[in-house]
Amino acid sequence: MKKLKRSGWVAALCTLLLVVTACGGKTDSSSSNPDAKASSSASASASASSDSGNAAPHGKVTITFWNGFGGSDRPVLEGLVKKFNSSQDQVEVKMEIMDWSVLYQKLTTASASGQGPDFIAFGPENIAKYADLGVLAPVDDFYSNNMIDTSLLPQGYDKLIHYKGHFIGMPMNYFAHALYFNKDMAKQAGLDPEKPPTTWDEMADWAVKMTNPKKGQYGMTLPDGWVYIPQLIWANGGDVIDYDTKTSMINKPEAVEAVKYWADLVLNQKVAPAPNTDNLKMFASGKLGMMFDGPWMSPQFKAAKVDYGVALMPAGPKKQVTFGAGLSMHLTSKGAKDENVKNAVYKFAQWWFQKDTQKEWAIKIGFPPIRTDLAGDPEIIQSNPDLKVFMESAQIGQPWLIGIVNSNKITSDVFQKYFDQILLKKADVQSTLDQASADLDKILATER
Repeated sequence: MKKLKRSGWVAALCTLLLVVTACGGKTDSSSSNPDAKASSSASASASASSDSGNAAPHGKVTITFWNGFGGSDRPVLEGLVKKFNSSQDQVEVKMEIMDWSVLYQKLTTASASGQGPDFIAFGPENIAKYADLGVLAPVDDFYSNNMIDTSLLPQGYDKLIHYKGHFIGMPMNYFAHALYFNKDMAKQAGLDPEKPPTTWDEMADWAVKMTNPKKGQYGMTLPDGWVYIPQLIWANGGDVIDYDTKTSMINKPEAVEAVKYWADLVLNQKVAPAPNTDNLKMFASGKLGMMFDGPWMSPQFKAAKVDYGVALMPAGPKKQVTFGAGLSMHLTSKGAKDENVKNAVYKFAQWWFQKDTQKEWAIKIGFPPIRTDLAGDPEIIQSNPDLKVFMESAQIGQPWLIGIVNSNKITSDVFQKYFDQILLKKADVQSTLDQASADLDKILATER
């Protein structure tokens, strides 16, 4: 799905929810194929579903699916569901698409009265909240029955679908950040656009050389929001949270060192505009040299006729890493009450993961497939060369705020608050991160 341009940082968190889904294709038929092996189990389960109270007029089990894919991806998703429904005679998916904010409001109230969907799609930042409310049901048997080959999932994806020792979701899509750079600005700065930066120091050098404040031109952007600064901290060997102990790590030496490195470039060498700047507009107009973001930006840059390139995130002192996440499908407690309905949801989730389905989705939507065995697929790359880098980025992706109920509160009350102080008010990094850590620990204390 296209991502709306940013006007602030909290909006960036919302953007995670506005991620595209997939379009289906023909199923694999070879019994030696892991997709085909798993499908026989799903078919057997779904066949027994015809006696369910959810049976459709033609004997299919009807399952309700809620999601918020209301943008340019909507017709693709609708086509995908239609294709699935017509591809077999056991399951009928009835989909309801609504605004994400409406969805969350309806989900809470409907679930309290035993109503609502049989399964739902949303981002990992919502899992802990709705699992604790009893809205979501574990799906351990989806994996113990080998309905998909989990070895094909991107690095770290298993963390997105786990909560409190259980599988709580099924794969839907995945994305990772990469480095976008303006080739024209690189050339004007005497840089080789065919050799983008591969390390922090190289990226800093590019940023300085492409910066000319008198022309309103900046080498890079450093928003204070949700995942931009954390991935820099990761690259320096640090983290924001110790997920085992639910304690803050944001003021540890590795984090402080990373923030100082980039804050110095922003504040003293003036390589970045103000954090609340419209980065899309600046990049498209040739005023911003580099930014890191997801595959949803490519169509917008192409539409603006920007001569741009895409590269893997440059490696930090300790490792090469980027932010990686995605939406997953979740069986609701309502859906789990009926074994036949549950099996029908599993059948759809399994079909979604099929190789041909994922390939067609990647080509039509412009998002990388969730299966890593498609990373070098020539048809996908030919349809959108940018996807080559984004598929490679999946191998260095790292999620964050996984299993945290108050993830939104952390974003607004810690990240936006304290990094505003650093990047806008030039507050001392160490003391500011000490304060941020104290507030973060207060939030995390409620989740231990």
